[in-house]
Amino acid sequence: MKRKYADFKKWLKNKKIAVIGLGISNQPLLKLLAEQNLNISAFDRMPGDSDLAVQLKEEYKTSDYAIKWYLGEDYLEYLYGFDLIFRTPIMMPYNKYLLAEKARGAIITSEMEVFLEYCPGKIFAVTGSDGKSTTTSLIYAMLKQQTDDVYIGGNIGRPLLADLEQMTEHSKAVLELSSFQLIDLQISPDVAVITNVTPNHLDVHQDYAEYVKAKKQIYRHQSNRDKVILNGKFSDFAADWSNLKGEIIWFNQRYEECTHQVFQRLNGQLGFCPRGSNEFATLINENDLHLMGDFNLENCLAAMAAVQDDVSLDNIKIAIQNFHGLEHRLEFIREIDQVKFYNSSIDSSPERSKHTLSAFIDQGIPTVLIMGGKDKNSDYRGLGRIIAAATDKLILCGANSELIEKQVRKEAHLIGKSVSLMQIIHCNNYEDALEKACRLAMPGESVILSPAGTSFDRFKNFEERGRYFKKLVNNLFGGH
Repeated sequence: MKRKYADFKKWLKNKKIAVIGLGISNQPLLKLLAEQNLNISAFDRMPGDSDLAVQLKEEYKTSDYAIKWYLGEDYLEYLYGFDLIFRTPIMMPYNKYLLAEKARGAIITSEMEVFLEYCPGKIFAVTGSDGKSTTTSLIYAMLKQQTDDVYIGGNIGRPLLADLEQMTEHSKAVLELSSFQLIDLQISPDVAVITNVTPNHLDVHQDYAEYVKAKKQIYRHQSNRDKVILNGKFSDFAADWSNLKGEIIWFNQRYEECTHQVFQRLNGQLGFCPRGSNEFATLINENDLHLMGDFNLENCLAAMAAVQDDVSLDNIKIAIQNFHGLEHRLEFIREIDQVKFYNSSIDSSPERSKHTLSAFIDQGIPTVLIMGGKDKNSDYRGLGRIIAAATDKLILCGANSELIEKQVRKEAHLIGKSVSLMQIIHCNNYEDALEKACRLAMPGESVILSPAGTSFDRFKNFEERGRYFKKLVNNLFGGH
């Protein structure tokens, strides 16, 4: 039986509480705690005189909430003597200041861990290197087709702590979880989904092994009443099946000789084979979907596997047929003179760009690529080959441009293409890049933004980058 949130609120009384990080996930947490008139200290690296800091302090002062503020480069020097500490996701649990407080007896937790522990309803959670936002949104759409009592949050949507008091045992919550949120979780969701795992965030994690271990936390604390949805193609996780307590459901393929149920594609259909059987049951025709790319079909399989006990087959079909994808993910912007423009700003790693470009290669659509962003110690192997297969026209605009070009020159010959036949252009900004793309693009081709790097070389996040690119495209030739 899950613990009651009201009991947690009582427990908070007389505790000295620290909230580290005042970003999107922790601002609602801070407000929630402040409203209970608790002993709270807020910590963040932002300068105390920054616009956001001034705004936050004024907002809480106006509301007559007593919060102690520790801001600036040395903010963690004041983290001492707390009973409860909420860490920001990007701060690793082995941070020396956190470890020192833990040794003194402080409880280190997070907004997400509290939600998982006290949510009275059924929780579906999704993680993975790619596809987690789309899969999370698909699960939400399917559940929403069945019932209105559904919430979406975590790394997508908004923090859900404030909704706990209105949730019941009949509520459903769908969460997208990153490795940073998962790394020290001591509780797992009722239904855990792992889309795939490839090297990512190695600029933050100590190594790939730590990244994989963090992802596995999503199912480590499950019981035999729970379920885990695993991608049979990824041996790092599939081989872990014998250690899992929850019921396993595969998608893509079963791992080795396992007889568990599997959701898969067959002859243009999405469907499943029941436990211990190879007989295929069709759920939906692939042509009825609006999503591009094999990877998106795999996201559909994972989502269907996750909701099969909670959503009728008819409602699953309706939800998938009505799903048009998410902003910044292979997003069609507009067509000008028979040239289509796409925004895939979410492609913050080489692996994501490989998926995106493969979707156009598979459909035989010639492209003009705009690529480049901030490197995060990523593995670029294989990206040059995919780029060479996708285009003869590559426009580079971003901090990792040289890394991308180097990989193209290294791998183009693997598909029999000479780099000398490719046009590789470097630009300083998107205005210039888009102008070059428009000059190069021929009728029937598509212009794609697929950065293969984060946005932090020029923008606050991939959303800002994508919206800026869309604005430029929509303003072309007098557009709106």
